[in-house]
Amino acid sequence: MSAEQSRLRQEQREEQRNDEIQASAQSEGKEFATVEELLRYDSEQNPVPPGVAERLGRTLENEPKQEKPWYKRIFES
Repeated sequence: MSAEQSRLRQEQREEQRNDEIQASAQSEGKEFATVEELLRYDSEQNPVPPGVAERLGRTLENEPKQEKPWYKRIFES
């Protein structure tokens, strides 16, 4: 299989998936009260690619740990 055929098949699969998503969204007629609800729904429908999740995890591991807030340092001593 040539690279061109592979690319075309991939595009066709993506178009088909997009059409299915649009059809289901239109038939469901979803309405959201808040932006947060919309984002939660969208994240359920679109999983994070494994490569992105791995890079994000590595990035977060390298972030400096946040210091406890002053009130927790005082009252939890």
